[in-house]
Amino acid sequence: MATFLDGPPPLAAGVGPSQAVLVNGLPGVVAWHEDGTPLSLLAFTVTDGRITAISVETDPDKLARIDLPSSV
Repeated sequence: MATFLDGPPPLAAGVGPSQAVLVNGLPGVVAWHEDGTPLSLLAFTVTDGRITAISVETDPDKLARIDLPSSV
């Protein structure tokens, strides 16, 4: 459990919105830069209701080849 003492931490400069997505059938999250280009893609492996692995892709060239939804 996370506790914020003085409110939530500031977001990193240049980071835009994120959205829940399915990644090859796995729950995940995609985040975009403020300019709408993909920043990162996370996929969560869930076993017995618990996250047991997280796969992360941040390579801009690889992200550009993935069929991602439009930034929100």
